Amino acid sequence: MNPGTYKVIRVDGTESNHHGKASIAEIMRLIVCDCLDHVTLSRRRIMLVDDVGMLDGKPVNAKATALYHARCKPGTVHQIHGDVVIIEAGDFR
Repeated sequence: MNPGTYKVIRVDGTESNHHGKASIAEIMRLIVCDCLDHVTLSRRRIMLVDDVGMLDGKPVNAKATALYHARCKPGTVHQIHGDVVIIEAGDFR
C-alpha cells in the first residue's frame, strides 16, 4: 500500500482500495461500527477493526484474522469479526 491509500477487507474476502486520507468517522461508516480498535501490522500499517464485532454477531473475517495471527504469539485463537480497514500510520485526516 502507498501512503494516502487505504484498503477495506470485507468478511466475504473482497477488498477495495481507496485513495486519500480517511477520517475516523468515514472508517466507522465503511465497516459499519460504533467503536474501533486496532492491530499493529507493521511499523507503518495498522488494521482498524470493529471493537465489538464478535459481540454483535458479525461473521469471522478470515483474511483479517490471518493478518492478525501473523502478528500474534503462536497459538493465539482469537478471531477478527466484521469488515476491517488497513491504513498507513498517520494517514488520518
